[in-house]
Amino acid sequence: MPRLTFADIAQMTGGTVLQGDSIEVSSVVIDSREARPDSVFFAIKGERLDGHQFVPQALNTARGAVVARVTDTLRPDRGIVQVGDTTKALQRLASNIRRRYADAILIGVTGSAGKTTTKEMIATLVATERKTWKSWGNFNNQIGAPLCFSNVPDDAEVVVSEMGMNHKGELAEIAGLLRPDIGVYTNIAPVHIEFFGTIEKIAEAKRELLENLAEGGMVVLNADNEHVMRISEGFEGRKVTYGIDHDAHYRAANLRERGLLGTRFTLDAEETQRELELVLPGRHNLENLLAAIATARAVGISWEGIERGVRDVKPAYHRGVIVPLQRGTTGATIYDDTYNSNPYALKRALELMEQADVQGRRIAVIGDMLELGEQELQFHRDAGLAIPKSIDMIVGVGQRTNALLDGAREAGHEALHHFDDAQSAVDFLQHEIREGDLILIKGSRGIGLDKIVTTLEAGQPGYREAGQPAGREE
Repeated sequence: MPRLTFADIAQMTGGTVLQGDSIEVSSVVIDSREARPDSVFFAIKGERLDGHQFVPQALNTARGAVVARVTDTLRPDRGIVQVGDTTKALQRLASNIRRRYADAILIGVTGSAGKTTTKEMIATLVATERKTWKSWGNFNNQIGAPLCFSNVPDDAEVVVSEMGMNHKGELAEIAGLLRPDIGVYTNIAPVHIEFFGTIEKIAEAKRELLENLAEGGMVVLNADNEHVMRISEGFEGRKVTYGIDHDAHYRAANLRERGLLGTRFTLDAEETQRELELVLPGRHNLENLLAAIATARAVGISWEGIERGVRDVKPAYHRGVIVPLQRGTTGATIYDDTYNSNPYALKRALELMEQADVQGRRIAVIGDMLELGEQELQFHRDAGLAIPKSIDMIVGVGQRTNALLDGAREAGHEALHHFDDAQSAVDFLQHEIREGDLILIKGSRGIGLDKIVTTLEAGQPGYREAGQPAGREE
């Protein structure tokens, strides 16, 4: 962010300077452990923790703080701004920085799945030729997005930010604050349906991004997703489409699936055809890449830059990462997709499992899918019914996956196992995995299946020999 005094911060947040009006800062933090000598600490009150508890620790390093209430522990050599609501103050700061100082092109990425991967891909492609700043992790809500934007470097030419939501109005608030120049839609699927009731209502909420773009803004749309295309029908600005199954400005054709090694394809775009290769596996990652290519071209990245960027694309943390479990010259392989899950994303991951060239068994470790509302058990049962016959073993983790296993049993699957938590599942898997097995591990973040991956990877346990007794079976 630009160097600001505490007087500037007070003016931009609607607060009052209590002390240190001329002290300057150039970064914002909301975690006292991340405080730096050039930072201002915003004491955010969350659901579990109140940042005001950590003001003294933050001020040991930070140059000052923005607070809603004042304590007698404030250091006299630090800047202090008092506001009515620190979350709203952070949002106002980001909005003002965007309007007054930031000349960068802002790209907002939304969708039910693939936001983080698409954001990372866009940033990788754009950074081949322009100074690029991206939001970190999944900081995509009313706190995370403004926090990330408030820390944009002065020399950034392009900013890529996730913009998520799980309630109506949240996306409008985030986009309304920052007014993206380009809105990118990955897909719309039944995610967070607990809060909306129907996928049509989710789609209407997702429309809030294109309704809050900057003047003259454009959208990048997934032509293969009917809900994305429907909500864009009334948008009068520039539309750029990408897809595989439908005509689009950027379309992948002649797909050569290589299982876990990725996909080779022909890109048909701008009246030319180019042969490209994506090392990330799965059709869903190809869709994400097409969105990234369309967006990078929209900000002027050359085809040479695009091709360099495609070669540099890597999976995001816990989102389709291949983890080898080695013993000697052979071993098993984990497909780590534990960051999150929903019926749409699970179906895509299982399709990838079916396509993969596997020497041993295909084992699907599936955790509960959260925030699916009153029909959550039906969603789980339907997901179980749809599991491909090529999956040799299904391990359910969490209470909701009992319904998934019921569906799988009805569909004819026999090797079914259920565990209440990740620890119980990993104890089973440590003794069950054999050489040559491919193990998909996927569930909603709250189920904690990432612990299974880290435990198996760190432990590198011996594999069970064929014929040795397995764990308890459904």
